[in-house]
Amino acid sequence: MKPQTAASGSRWFRANLWLHRWSSLIATLPFLILCLTGAVLIFHEEIDAWLETVPVATALPEGRAPHYNTAIDTVLERYPEQRVLSVGIDPEHHPGVLLIVTAEAGESSFDDAGVHFADLASGALTSDGSDSQTLTGFLLELHAQWFLGPVGELVGALIALLVLISLVSGVVVYAPYVKRIALGVLRRRRGARLLQLDLHNFVGVIVLGWLFVVTLTGFLLGFSTVALGLWQMTALEANRERFDALDAVDARRPPLELAGVFEQANTAADPGWQVSTVIFPGTDFSTPRHYTVLLTGGEGIEQSLFRVLLVDAATGDIAESLSVPVYFKAILLSEPLHFGDYGGLPLKILWTASTLMAFFITANGAWLWWDRRRRTGRRNRREVSA
Repeated sequence: MKPQTAASGSRWFRANLWLHRWSSLIATLPFLILCLTGAVLIFHEEIDAWLETVPVATALPEGRAPHYNTAIDTVLERYPEQRVLSVGIDPEHHPGVLLIVTAEAGESSFDDAGVHFADLASGALTSDGSDSQTLTGFLLELHAQWFLGPVGELVGALIALLVLISLVSGVVVYAPYVKRIALGVLRRRRGARLLQLDLHNFVGVIVLGWLFVVTLTGFLLGFSTVALGLWQMTALEANRERFDALDAVDARRPPLELAGVFEQANTAADPGWQVSTVIFPGTDFSTPRHYTVLLTGGEGIEQSLFRVLLVDAATGDIAESLSVPVYFKAILLSEPLHFGDYGGLPLKILWTASTLMAFFITANGAWLWWDRRRRTGRRNRREVSA
């Protein structure tokens, strides 16, 4: 029985060695690109502020009402052929700024939407981002979608899966060496290959936990559009059918203006929750009669989650409170973990250092494979010539 057990263990080791080698090699180039773009995107807020991508506005004084309605009126007057799809606010990172998303008057999809920014203190438009491509927007599209749209997200999920396989198989492959070589020992005088192998193992162990977290969250984020579409086809579509008998409102000029939507939703919200996004009636994510309102929490993990209210655009009543499915909550919680943007500058620096170490072990692993292949080819040529 002992020889059979040993042989079985050897086959298990060889299988994991094969998985580690080829899953890593296939994922090498795209993962290197993800590391570089991810390292920049960790500081996307600072970069956007430096490049003035999002206009800076003064936070509203205490007790002063935002000019939501004025901002909407200004957009519709300046762009009479368009309608407002949604608006959003981010008091923490962009105080005093209202983001307005528009499209052609007959559109309900966000696919070809334009972006405008307004000053909440006056309602005046401050800039138009619909025709410009920002640096962080370009990098995010590459990092998250590979310029392939939703299909690119699934490609990213596949890359993440390959990296997860590489990590798990790498742990199995490295485990036997722990008994013979102390962690952190660098064999400097025994050739470049052994030194690079020791560095690969040592740095890999240091960054292993971080890599598991970032890769797993990246895998989940790859299904974000699929999850959103599933939720849209189930819960949102069910509510659209439920309210189908009600008269539709003018999607461009709903009877209940935006200020009233904010007031009604914030009044109905639980303590600590506030409106972050309002989707106008007649879009892919709302009914022809209702605003869809997203509320976010004020602290902890609730800042990454949202709750949904349907506000009747004719009467102002809260028509429905929708629950967010568990699978979508998992994806929402994955984003701050993936980009490390929930713990301030110290965590961002840690995430950047870990990203650079991941870049090193990926490039270093590719070099180890190439060097082994080169040495094997050289040895075979000597044997043939002999």
